[in-house]
Amino acid sequence: MVEIYPKCLSRSFSGKVLNRLETGWVEVFKILHQIGEGVISEIELIEITFLDDNEMARLHGEFLGDATTTDVITFDHGELLIGVETAERQSLEFETNIYREIALYGIHGMLHLAGFDDISSKDAELMENRQNDLFRQLFADLV
Repeated sequence: MVEIYPKCLSRSFSGKVLNRLETGWVEVFKILHQIGEGVISEIELIEITFLDDNEMARLHGEFLGDATTTDVITFDHGELLIGVETAERQSLEFETNIYREIALYGIHGMLHLAGFDDISSKDAELMENRQNDLFRQLFADLV
């Protein structure tokens, strides 16, 4: 199960968009949960909260010692924090759209919960490939 909390004050999302993201992320969760790797196999609920840069930077500093904004923060208990303003900037840089970026951030966070890591370049490449596969499979309409 996936629950979304759109607490970002700088941008609002339609119910249609939130439902689309939730539907895709539920499928990502089911796939990764069934594989049985990492802490995601023990979690019954993923909570995803959309936040502005200021709140992302504050929480990034509080929990990870880096008071800069970021795209996604993943907690082992199944909470993902997604930086909406970062997604908007990245969508402009990559010439995509904000919903694609947000969907990718959710997938990325869940992959961390499934035991994937992106510290080494080899692991990052493996994680990015899996992330892109899941995106193409479940979110192709958001391109």
